[in-house]
Amino acid sequence: MLFVSAIVVAALVVPLALQQQTIKDLRLENEVLKKQVAEIAPLQEQIARAAQDAANAGGGAEAQVRDLARLRAEVSQLRRATNELAKARLEIQRLNERMASEAEARNGQVAALQAQAQKAQSARKQNACINNLRLFDGAKQQWALENKKQGTDTPTMDDLRPYLGRGPNAEMPACPDGGVYTIGAASEKPTCSIPGHVLP
Repeated sequence: MLFVSAIVVAALVVPLALQQQTIKDLRLENEVLKKQVAEIAPLQEQIARAAQDAANAGGGAEAQVRDLARLRAEVSQLRRATNELAKARLEIQRLNERMASEAEARNGQVAALQAQAQKAQSARKQNACINNLRLFDGAKQQWALENKKQGTDTPTMDDLRPYLGRGPNAEMPACPDGGVYTIGAASEKPTCSIPGHVLP
Protein backbone atom coordinates (compact mmCIF):
# COMPACT_ATOMS: atom_id res chain seq x y z
CA MET A 1 0.00 0.00 0.00
CA LEU A 2 2.86 2.41 0.82
CA PHE A 3 4.49 1.58 -2.49
CA VAL A 4 1.28 2.31 -4.43
CA SER A 5 0.80 5.56 -2.48
CA ALA A 6 4.37 6.61 -3.30
CA ILE A 7 3.72 5.97 -6.99
CA VAL A 8 0.52 8.03 -6.86
CA VAL A 9 2.31 10.94 -5.11
CA ALA A 10 5.22 10.85 -7.58
CA ALA A 11 2.82 10.75 -10.53
CA LEU A 12 1.17 13.91 -9.21
CA VAL A 13 4.01 16.02 -7.83
CA VAL A 14 6.71 15.89 -10.54
CA PRO A 15 4.51 16.72 -13.59
CA LEU A 16 2.59 19.38 -11.68
CA ALA A 17 5.82 21.15 -10.64
CA LEU A 18 7.09 21.14 -14.23
CA GLN A 19 3.73 22.36 -15.50
CA GLN A 20 3.63 25.23 -12.99
CA GLN A 21 7.16 26.40 -13.94
CA THR A 22 6.33 26.30 -17.67
CA ILE A 23 3.14 28.32 -17.15
CA LYS A 24 5.07 30.89 -15.06
CA ASP A 25 7.73 31.29 -17.78
CA LEU A 26 5.12 31.66 -20.51
CA ARG A 27 3.22 34.30 -18.55
CA LEU A 28 6.39 36.37 -18.08
CA GLU A 29 7.16 36.18 -21.81
CA ASN A 30 3.57 37.16 -22.63
CA GLU A 31 3.83 40.26 -20.40
CA VAL A 32 7.04 41.39 -22.15
CA LEU A 33 5.43 40.99 -25.56
CA LYS A 34 2.33 42.94 -24.44
CA LYS A 35 4.55 45.85 -23.41
CA GLN A 36 6.25 45.83 -26.82
CA VAL A 37 2.90 45.93 -28.60
CA ALA A 38 1.79 48.82 -26.38
CA GLU A 39 4.81 50.80 -27.62
CA ILE A 40 3.79 50.42 -31.29
CA ALA A 41 0.73 52.71 -31.19
CA PRO A 42 2.56 55.92 -30.12
CA LEU A 43 5.28 55.34 -32.73
CA GLN A 44 2.70 54.85 -35.45
CA GLU A 45 1.11 58.14 -34.46
CA GLN A 46 4.52 59.83 -34.62
CA ILE A 47 5.10 58.45 -38.09
CA ALA A 48 1.71 59.65 -39.27
CA ARG A 49 2.39 63.14 -37.88
CA ALA A 50 5.89 63.24 -39.38
CA ALA A 51 4.56 62.10 -42.75
CA GLN A 52 1.85 64.74 -42.60
CA ASP A 53 4.39 67.40 -41.61
CA ALA A 54 6.69 66.34 -44.44
CA ALA A 55 3.81 66.44 -46.89
CA ASN A 56 2.76 69.89 -45.65
CA ALA A 57 6.30 71.19 -45.91
CA GLY A 58 6.62 69.90 -49.46
CA GLY A 59 9.16 67.20 -48.50
CA GLY A 60 12.11 69.51 -48.96
CA ALA A 61 13.56 69.39 -45.45
CA GLU A 62 16.41 66.87 -45.16
CA ALA A 63 15.88 66.44 -41.41
CA GLN A 64 12.26 65.49 -41.95
CA VAL A 65 13.25 62.95 -44.57
CA ARG A 66 15.76 61.39 -42.16
CA ASP A 67 13.13 61.33 -39.37
CA LEU A 68 10.62 59.74 -41.69
CA ALA A 69 13.13 57.08 -42.77
CA ARG A 70 14.02 56.41 -39.12
CA LEU A 71 10.38 56.14 -38.09
CA ARG A 72 9.64 53.83 -40.98
CA ALA A 73 12.50 51.59 -39.89
CA GLU A 74 11.12 51.57 -36.34
CA VAL A 75 7.66 50.71 -37.61
CA SER A 76 9.16 47.84 -39.60
CA GLN A 77 10.88 46.54 -36.45
CA LEU A 78 7.68 46.89 -34.45
CA ARG A 79 5.73 45.03 -37.10
CA ARG A 80 8.20 42.20 -36.86
CA ALA A 81 7.81 42.29 -33.08
CA THR A 82 4.03 42.20 -33.52
CA ASN A 83 4.31 39.17 -35.78
CA GLU A 84 6.58 37.49 -33.23
CA LEU A 85 4.07 38.32 -30.51
CA ALA A 86 1.28 36.70 -32.53
CA LYS A 87 3.43 33.61 -33.01
CA ALA A 88 4.29 33.56 -29.30
CA ARG A 89 0.61 33.82 -28.36
CA LEU A 90 -0.21 30.94 -30.69
CA GLU A 91 2.60 28.89 -29.15
CA ILE A 92 1.36 29.73 -25.65
CA GLN A 93 -2.12 28.59 -26.65
CA ARG A 94 -0.71 25.34 -28.04
CA LEU A 95 1.35 24.77 -24.90
CA ASN A 96 -1.66 25.43 -22.69
CA GLU A 97 -3.73 22.96 -24.70
CA ARG A 98 -0.97 20.37 -24.54
CA MET A 99 -0.49 20.84 -20.79
CA ALA A 100 -4.25 20.58 -20.24
CA SER A 101 -4.29 17.36 -22.25
CA GLU A 102 -1.30 15.97 -20.33
CA ALA A 103 -2.85 16.99 -17.01
CA GLU A 104 -6.07 15.22 -17.97
CA ALA A 105 -4.13 12.09 -18.91
CA ARG A 106 -2.19 12.22 -15.60
CA ASN A 107 -5.42 12.67 -13.67
CA GLY A 108 -6.79 9.60 -15.42
CA GLN A 109 -3.68 7.62 -14.55
CA VAL A 110 -3.84 8.75 -10.92
CA ALA A 111 -7.52 7.86 -10.72
CA ALA A 112 -6.74 4.41 -12.15
CA LEU A 113 -3.92 3.89 -9.63
CA GLN A 114 -6.15 4.98 -6.78
CA ALA A 115 -8.89 2.63 -7.95
CA GLN A 116 -6.38 -0.23 -8.13
CA ALA A 117 -5.08 0.59 -4.65
CA GLN A 118 -8.61 0.67 -3.23
CA LYS A 119 -9.47 -2.59 -4.96
CA ALA A 120 -6.30 -4.24 -3.63
CA GLN A 121 -6.98 -2.95 -0.11
CA SER A 122 -10.58 -4.18 -0.26
CA ALA A 123 -9.39 -7.60 -1.45
CA ARG A 124 -6.84 -7.80 1.41
CA LYS A 125 -9.53 -6.98 3.97
CA GLN A 126 -11.93 -9.50 2.44
CA ASN A 127 -9.27 -12.24 2.48
CA ALA A 128 -8.35 -11.45 6.09
CA CYS A 129 -12.01 -11.68 7.11
CA ILE A 130 -12.49 -14.99 5.28
CA ASN A 131 -9.41 -16.35 7.06
CA ASN A 132 -10.99 -15.35 10.37
CA LEU A 133 -14.18 -17.18 9.38
CA ARG A 134 -12.06 -20.28 8.61
CA LEU A 135 -10.49 -20.01 12.09
CA PHE A 136 -13.93 -19.82 13.68
CA ASP A 137 -15.21 -22.74 11.60
CA GLY A 138 -12.23 -24.94 12.55
CA ALA A 139 -12.49 -23.98 16.21
CA LYS A 140 -16.23 -24.70 16.17
CA GLN A 141 -15.64 -28.20 14.71
CA GLN A 142 -12.99 -28.96 17.36
CA TRP A 143 -15.31 -27.70 20.11
CA ALA A 144 -18.18 -29.92 18.87
CA LEU A 145 -15.90 -32.96 18.56
CA GLU A 146 -14.22 -32.63 21.96
CA ASN A 147 -17.43 -31.79 23.78
CA LYS A 148 -19.61 -34.34 21.93
CA LYS A 149 -21.95 -31.63 20.67
CA GLN A 150 -24.64 -32.02 18.02
CA GLY A 151 -24.74 -30.08 14.72
CA THR A 152 -27.53 -27.92 16.13
CA ASP A 153 -25.54 -26.86 19.22
CA THR A 154 -24.20 -23.31 19.08
CA PRO A 155 -20.96 -22.34 20.86
CA THR A 156 -20.23 -18.91 22.34
CA MET A 157 -17.12 -16.87 21.56
CA ASP A 158 -15.71 -17.91 24.95
CA ASP A 159 -16.31 -21.58 24.04
CA LEU A 160 -14.18 -21.12 20.92
CA ARG A 161 -11.37 -19.08 22.47
CA PRO A 162 -9.26 -22.12 23.56
CA TYR A 163 -9.42 -23.56 20.02
CA LEU A 164 -8.16 -20.48 18.21
CA GLY A 165 -4.55 -20.93 19.31
CA ARG A 166 -4.30 -17.43 20.78
CA GLY A 167 -4.29 -18.16 24.49
CA PRO A 168 -7.13 -17.78 27.01
CA ASN A 169 -6.88 -13.97 27.26
CA ALA A 170 -6.13 -13.11 23.63
CA GLU A 171 -8.39 -10.87 21.60
CA MET A 172 -10.80 -12.60 19.26
CA PRO A 173 -10.33 -12.16 15.49
CA ALA A 174 -12.16 -9.12 14.13
CA CYS A 175 -13.30 -8.18 10.61
CA PRO A 176 -10.94 -5.51 9.14
CA ASP A 177 -13.97 -3.73 7.64
CA GLY A 178 -15.79 -3.62 10.98
CA GLY A 179 -18.23 -6.43 10.17
CA VAL A 180 -20.01 -8.43 12.87
CA TYR A 181 -19.40 -12.17 13.06
CA THR A 182 -22.18 -14.71 13.64
CA ILE A 183 -20.78 -18.05 14.81
CA GLY A 184 -23.95 -20.11 14.29
CA ALA A 185 -24.57 -23.74 15.07
CA ALA A 186 -21.84 -26.38 14.76
CA SER A 187 -23.19 -27.58 11.40
CA GLU A 188 -23.40 -24.04 9.96
CA LYS A 189 -20.65 -21.89 8.48
CA PRO A 190 -19.82 -18.73 10.46
CA THR A 191 -20.78 -15.52 8.68
CA CYS A 192 -19.81 -11.84 8.53
CA SER A 193 -22.24 -8.94 8.14
CA ILE A 194 -20.14 -7.40 5.30
CA PRO A 195 -21.34 -8.51 1.81
CA GLY A 196 -18.77 -10.65 0.03
CA HIS A 197 -17.05 -11.73 3.27
CA VAL A 198 -18.28 -15.31 2.92
CA LEU A 199 -16.67 -18.69 3.31
CA PRO A 200 -16.59 -20.52 -0.02
